[in-house]
Amino acid sequence: MIVKRSLGVAIVLFWCLMNILLLRRELWAPPAPVLLHTVTAITEPMEEWWGIYYRGEKIGYAAQKITPETEGYLVWDSSLLRLNLLGTVKTVETRLQMTAAANWALREFDFDLRSEDVRFKARGKVAAGKLHLEVESGGQRTDKELPMSQPPYLLAALKPYIVTQNLELGKEQLFSTFDPSTLSQQITTVTVEGREQIKIGGKTEPALRIRQRFKGISVVSWVDGSGRTLKEETPTGLSLVRQKEEEAKILATRATPLDLISQTSVPLETPIAEPTKKNLLKVKLSGFNLAHFPLNGGRQRLTEDTLEIQREDLNRLRSYRRPIRDASLAPYLQSTPFLQSDHPQIRALAVRVLGGEADALKAVERIRKWVYDGLVKVPTVSIPNALEVLQTRRGDCNEHTVLFNAIARASGIPARTVVGVVYLRGAFYYHAWSEVWLGQWISVDSVLDQFPADVTHIKFLEGDIDRQIDILELIGKLKIKVVEAS
Repeated sequence: MIVKRSLGVAIVLFWCLMNILLLRRELWAPPAPVLLHTVTAITEPMEEWWGIYYRGEKIGYAAQKITPETEGYLVWDSSLLRLNLLGTVKTVETRLQMTAAANWALREFDFDLRSEDVRFKARGKVAAGKLHLEVESGGQRTDKELPMSQPPYLLAALKPYIVTQNLELGKEQLFSTFDPSTLSQQITTVTVEGREQIKIGGKTEPALRIRQRFKGISVVSWVDGSGRTLKEETPTGLSLVRQKEEEAKILATRATPLDLISQTSVPLETPIAEPTKKNLLKVKLSGFNLAHFPLNGGRQRLTEDTLEIQREDLNRLRSYRRPIRDASLAPYLQSTPFLQSDHPQIRALAVRVLGGEADALKAVERIRKWVYDGLVKVPTVSIPNALEVLQTRRGDCNEHTVLFNAIARASGIPARTVVGVVYLRGAFYYHAWSEVWLGQWISVDSVLDQFPADVTHIKFLEGDIDRQIDILELIGKLKIKVVEAS
């Protein structure tokens, strides 16, 4: 079986270029919005089209239209991408409509993601210090409220605002932003770096260079005096270039675009023989700031730049009767908009799968086997959620993981998603798997049918999709050297 990288991360990575928001939930209140001067209004509709490229090859296009209204703006965004995932080409489309106040702060939004695999919709409205959310996925509607100290910004509409403000060159400005795809918020740092001349479509144009920083990565944009984006680049090889509509919609002539998964893999100089039989793996990590990731804990031990992973021994575990009664583990038993463990269909499935098995360790074995046997292994473009996976019965590592975790939580067994890399035939690939509480956190890979997961599963993060985007810092930078595998 071939392992693919976390698709949730892949989609967010592309949304960097299309100005969709990249954020995570914070427990602290963000600073007030930047309001340095009176906003210079846009008085005429403004429409833009861009071609989207990956390492020089065109993989899609995006468009944006801003229409002035009486007390603000209507912003419309769309995109189409053709993604090659291990030889399977998937098309994914996004639509975003937003109303903004005169200072470009969010009022309402309506977001829609469609692919052959899934449809995801999210609507939101800011009112009375809260963002009221309505999410539709897998035929299920979920309502949620997020407290907000002030309305957040939408990055898709932020650059026109920045251009009108004459912000001080080189000074970092902080903006509170929200991502409708992950239902999360964060602080984005924006710096106006200077003025440059850039060549677009054979023509040289003056531009303002703007850098946006989030999650350890930088997106550099070149914007004209009207706030129109001329070009955008990320360190991962993705770029966006302004084009006319007819040109933007012309995709690459190659039948199969560059493989996103293989292009972002981390090759090894020396292959690991029989990785599933190893009990210990020592690797040297480089190319990124190790302090940004919780590498130390559980079966992993970090000493300077060397990480040691030891395979867990299930025979040494002290199991328990489910459901567990421990308040400290309550967050890992809760239902979420993407992991609907309290839904009647998920609860009914848990009862069928376990068949009355009360021992937690044996219950995990049953859930892993059911998910592995019950889902078709196929690359999937989606914002994975358990209920939709239960309906489609197909997916990759993310889909297997969210369904496994939902069934485990519905069974009274704490479970969480972890993200990192796993070794396969000469390289490490970005991947997602589970951890369950069995007196300690134990790894489970329901797409590779491993319990515990082999030692080549290197964990960098844990959490839902709003945390998984932190993995972007590693893309194109991570280097791994094997010191010992035994």
